[in-house]
Amino acid sequence: MKLKLILIAFAFVSFTKPVTNDYKKDFGNDYTHAVQWLKLNSNSFEQAATRFDIPAQDLKAIVFPELIRYNTVYDAIEINSLKYLYVSEGCAYADFSVGHFQMKPSFAEMVEQDANQYLDQNFLQACGFDKLKNIADNEDSRNERITRISSVEQQLIYLCTFYKICEARFAGQQFASANEKIRFYAACYNAGYRRSYEDVRTVQVKNYFHTGKFFTTVNYNYADISNYYLEKE
Repeated sequence: MKLKLILIAFAFVSFTKPVTNDYKKDFGNDYTHAVQWLKLNSNSFEQAATRFDIPAQDLKAIVFPELIRYNTVYDAIEINSLKYLYVSEGCAYADFSVGHFQMKPSFAEMVEQDANQYLDQNFLQACGFDKLKNIADNEDSRNERITRISSVEQQLIYLCTFYKICEARFAGQQFASANEKIRFYAACYNAGYRRSYEDVRTVQVKNYFHTGKFFTTVNYNYADISNYYLEKE
């Protein structure tokens, strides 16, 4: 009986869902634009990846679904309309997606806090988060945070820090392949990395990624899209 339970648990951990959707066809021009944007900004990803010892392709795959959904016009309107409310009142009143990687202020706050908990001083100094430890939550600090996450270069630093935090939080977990690890990290990015390992595994197979235009909305699997990018691009 014990052996049977072990085998079932191993199958759960090691199973990698095969890519069956044709996301390139499903997303059309949005997919093409996302791929092109990553190619245009490949040097920035490579530099950040080298600096923090992370595979660049992993970073690209994690945010690839967000790049498909990103809309420049909507992003500008959203930031202009909600920035003041966040700066003056905080996340409880305005927590909105910013930039190509669609990072929310609440996500940035968590990364800043958890970096100081999970990562060493050398990393903190390299990314500048050592200066944010115990920083007061006020209008000045929130305004500086919005400025940071409005920059692609700074979003890359947050992304790399998120990746390292995930490595630290889930250090004891075994993944069957590099792709399966990134599927898991992609689910953390989409659904929240402060969840337990079991909870992330549960949401990883759910179709929680909303995308669509006008009156049509379709739900997709975020981790599956990231894995598709790894396999096809």
